[in-house]
Amino acid sequence: MPQISRRTLLKSAAVLGAYGAGLAVMPRISQALAASDPLEIEALTGDVVLDGKQATRGVMRYALNGQTSGDPSPPILRARRGEAFKARLTNRLDEPTTIHWHGIRLPNDQDGVPFVTQPYVCTGDRFDYAFSPPDAGTFWYHPHCNTLTQMGRGLAGVLVVEDDRDPVFDGEVVLNLRDFRLGGDSQFIEQFKPRDAAKTGTFGTLRTANWQTEPRYDVPAGGLVRVRILAADVTRIYNLKLAGAEAQIIAIDGHPVPERMVLDMAVISPGQRLDLAVRVADSEGAEMVLEDVRPSTAKVVARLRAVGSSLQRNLGDLGPLAENAGVDADLSNATEIPLLLSATAESAARDSICGSLGYSFWAINKVPYPGDA
Repeated sequence: MPQISRRTLLKSAAVLGAYGAGLAVMPRISQALAASDPLEIEALTGDVVLDGKQATRGVMRYALNGQTSGDPSPPILRARRGEAFKARLTNRLDEPTTIHWHGIRLPNDQDGVPFVTQPYVCTGDRFDYAFSPPDAGTFWYHPHCNTLTQMGRGLAGVLVVEDDRDPVFDGEVVLNLRDFRLGGDSQFIEQFKPRDAAKTGTFGTLRTANWQTEPRYDVPAGGLVRVRILAADVTRIYNLKLAGAEAQIIAIDGHPVPERMVLDMAVISPGQRLDLAVRVADSEGAEMVLEDVRPSTAKVVARLRAVGSSLQRNLGDLGPLAENAGVDADLSNATEIPLLLSATAESAARDSICGSLGYSFWAINKVPYPGDA
């Protein structure tokens, strides 16, 4: 069974009581799936060089199986469709956290939302997640406690679910796109501004892919490469173009597209994923550039460099991705619930165990969300 400390349960019960009868009793905890030992994931805080100048203090990061050296960016987790996946989160942060497995269909009590599907995980405590992903594709994982701040300081990683029936590529590049809010001294500045929140959101000052600025990846010349892209930023909408190579969109948000599309410009918003099949240039040393072209000056996201003799592959050689099973829903007795999205002048912000922005500008059905509890 998932391991939850007595302290976490007592604190969760206390907060539930404080919030009153509007919150239901905690759901049952499902039994862990019989599988190999779980991945050991630590959420921790440390100093990391992000802007190439000096270390930024207070970066939040995930470390896999105790590995805290080398590449500090969130590890790429891999699972297999239909097979048991187990992960144990140990919280080394100075505040509660959880892991939400974004886009994965799984048992509700493994979904990582405090007070809705599980207790939050206190400092020093741990929680076991176990599920068998029914779909293959590109997904991601992130906290759902003090969510925007924890993500803004680094907690957001890619989860790849593989399927043996997928076509074989000559290479793969995974890009985790996100901004960081840093000042001239390389340290974090205020994550969010009320003026920006009332408009399109607060943008970061440092744009990265895999926590690097304009990284370059070697790929086989003339080969077919799968590029998995996650927009892990909390605000920025990306308008992506690829110069120097042919590319097709083969999956969106983890699921194969009904018909592959030539990549002209693809728009992806926070939380979205885009899978590309890229036919690499034939000449060794040739460079292909992925750019974000709007809303102002084009910005290089990442570069691909062709290496070796050309494999002379063709996009037409690429077979289809394995289809994900659809969900048949009986809507004959469904209840329609209207959703009115609007601005609000009501100051409903309320601090909680999982934090609050301290202000509110937007409402659903005329009710603003009070906090991140």
